[in-house]
Amino acid sequence: MTGGFAHPRERRVVIGGVIVLALSLLITYGALPVVTRWRTREVRLDRIRAQVSQLRELELRADALDSAATAAEQQLADGGRRVIHARSSALGASALQTLLQGAADASGMVVDRVEIAPELSGDGELTATLSAYGDIHGLAALLAQLASAPRIMAVGRLTVQINSALRGAPDVLRVTLDVRAPMVTE
Repeated sequence: MTGGFAHPRERRVVIGGVIVLALSLLITYGALPVVTRWRTREVRLDRIRAQVSQLRELELRADALDSAATAAEQQLADGGRRVIHARSSALGASALQTLLQGAADASGMVVDRVEIAPELSGDGELTATLSAYGDIHGLAALLAQLASAPRIMAVGRLTVQINSALRGAPDVLRVTLDVRAPMVTE
């Protein structure tokens, strides 16, 4: 007995086992990864094709979407003032701060500070204090801006002082407003 195999039949069994092992390794590490990548690529391509199809539909309907958006904006502008909607009181406070800053900027007032309570009051309202300076025309414009703002706001207290730091400019006023704005948590 030379070569370690007694019979040709044993040799065929070992060769068959080696062939089966080689085929299983080829399938496991060669064919399956290729098929998996191919399927993943096809899924990704199908998803991209669907997105391209949706974008083409949107492109074809762009004029209709623009006119619908314009109509919705007009309806909102014509509608009544609304309360602030936010997911949390911090986001509502940020929206109120943006509204107050925008109203002050539009009226020509210079904002020193805006303080907003981080939590809703018992009435479900955000409370804020706005401190700004400007002239009497800016104050009138600020109050008009707040009265016609897209969100409901109520001025609770208004303090107007002549700015003692600017003695040479008697028309500069320091204004402090306490504002309340109802908020709905979404």
